[in-house]
Amino acid sequence: MTRYLLIFFLPLLGAVPLQAQSSYSTDMKNGRPADFPTPPKTDKSLFFIQRSKNKNTIVYDAILEKDGRYVSSKPLDAYWLRYNSTSERAELTWLQRTFAFGYNAKKDGSKDGYWITLTAYNDRKIHLEKTAKGKPIATLNINGKYCRLEYIWVYAIETSTWPDVKHVDLHGVDMVTGKAEVERIYNK
Repeated sequence: MTRYLLIFFLPLLGAVPLQAQSSYSTDMKNGRPADFPTPPKTDKSLFFIQRSKNKNTIVYDAILEKDGRYVSSKPLDAYWLRYNSTSERAELTWLQRTFAFGYNAKKDGSKDGYWITLTAYNDRKIHLEKTAKGKPIATLNINGKYCRLEYIWVYAIETSTWPDVKHVDLHGVDMVTGKAEVERIYNK
């Protein structure tokens, strides 16, 4: 657990110097600052990660074959949206993929599903699947419920070389009831 919460904020992975930490609005909306942008939705959008460090966002999209199946060798495209500067896409560095925002994928035994573990946290698996209409989605157990994962919010205090991660919030939508679900995981 601590590995996951700590690794999300390694300064060498964050692309913004420690001194440049955002003093974002304390007005919160949906568990994150109201002035933080939501990445644009596409047919391949799955989920995103935002951190209290700044508005830069890590986005995870599905990579699909022409027939709509997930690409077996690489089912996810993980990249930055640099909202603190140009809002343009930027690729993850090797360090970021290897130690923080990358993932491991394993077929789930079905025709087209995958189990994903984020590099920085392998205690909870994300499931890549499709809706009845064939839209790719990421699901995750949130509060013991089968949910579509929307985003992950990571809150940390920048105090020294290593950030002091306080908690991570998992945000999703219950696949049965359609209600929003949020689960907070505290760093212990």
